[in-house]
Amino acid sequence: MEAAAWLALAYRSALPTSEMLRVALEGGPDPDAFPPDVLEREARDVAALDDLGVRLVPIGSPEYPLRLRAAGPVVLQVAGRVSLLSEPGVTVATKFRGEPGRMLVETLESGGNAVLVLSKGMLKATSLLRGMQHYLDNGAIAVVSAEPPRAAWGPVRDARRDVLAARLADPD
Repeated sequence: MEAAAWLALAYRSALPTSEMLRVALEGGPDPDAFPPDVLEREARDVAALDDLGVRLVPIGSPEYPLRLRAAGPVVLQVAGRVSLLSEPGVTVATKFRGEPGRMLVETLESGGNAVLVLSKGMLKATSLLRGMQHYLDNGAIAVVSAEPPRAAWGPVRDARRDVLAARLADPD
């Protein structure tokens, strides 16, 4: 239930962001702080994410990018090579369609590495993940979302995605 508690803290908690970050960095959420039905729902999402090959990377994890820790999302959902989120010089993209998508594919096909930041939950991106399976398997890409797993696209989510992508792309 630990992973379910992380999702509950990130997406179901009424705590202000500063308090969520304090809880997350001081050992993580207490599962007893959430109603059992909330944890059961989040546990189902954790299982579905696991089936897709998506890992949860909480803010206290050594794999969590240092450049996001000051005010980053409490938990990231990541498919692919998590270490790409912290590597300098990796292409960070926010779209897989049109010209940005072509540039992303060119980067991957030329042997480069990339991070694709989504503005929807990973459980809404199953066809995208299946289409990128080759790149995920060979460690060339990390697909990341900070949105609730079942969240659909929306303009506010686009704005949050763009901030997250900019912070991941910033070497400092």
